[in-house]
Amino acid sequence: MEIKAIFATYLESPYAGSLPAEYDAAKEALEGAPFSGKTLQGILESIADKRDAAAFPRKAGLFLSACLRLLKVSSELDLAVLGDTRLHCAGAFLHLYDLTLIGDVGNYAGAHMAAGKLIVKGDAGDYAGASMTGGSLTVEGLAENHCGHSMSGGSILVKKNVHDFAGNAMTGGAIAVRANAGYSIGYRMKGGLITVKDLSWDLAGEEMVGGRIELGGHIGADLGFSMAGGEIAVLEEHQDTLRPKAKGGTLVVLPSKKKKK
Repeated sequence: MEIKAIFATYLESPYAGSLPAEYDAAKEALEGAPFSGKTLQGILESIADKRDAAAFPRKAGLFLSACLRLLKVSSELDLAVLGDTRLHCAGAFLHLYDLTLIGDVGNYAGAHMAAGKLIVKGDAGDYAGASMTGGSLTVEGLAENHCGHSMSGGSILVKKNVHDFAGNAMTGGAIAVRANAGYSIGYRMKGGLITVKDLSWDLAGEEMVGGRIELGGHIGADLGFSMAGGEIAVLEEHQDTLRPKAKGGTLVVLPSKKKKK
């Protein structure tokens, strides 16, 4: 059976539940599929006519991730063929091979990735890098809510802003934000490192119990609200930022980056 027909059958099948279960279903559907002479871009173009189906964004992303593992070659995908449809789960479960995505992607980009390098040349939706254990994810645009949710290893670089709850419940790895961060960065964080170059909004470090957050610009209200452990590092010009109702943890003051006269 051709890969396009395999995808059509997979697309119509019931959801398996969790992302890992859905990914396993995609791999199972592709057992014995003919991959000789195929490219990941060619596979995407062959299934793009199904993009209006409600299940397409999630299932196509997982299907392409399973294809990448079977193709056994690093790849580049130009997502323009999808029009306004954003691919969910793009680069999810990345293991041995690198993937570059040209265009904006939807939710769960790079989720559960264990190794390799994923580059998004655009914006990413919610949960980029969620549950990742290794490898590197670079988002050249912005990343929306819950970037790095529950990650335990690897690294995420966001070159523009991240929205709310970046690093929520992370236990390891590193998130670097080269611009601004939204509300509750590092919420319930247990380990790892988050660095923000510029402004961070309210509730940075809310309920964190471990790890370290480094904030390089203006800080919103309620820094470290209900914080129980870990470290928040701020520049000396922001060391008087209020920390109401903090239960523990450490506030570290870093030297100012501004040149003193």
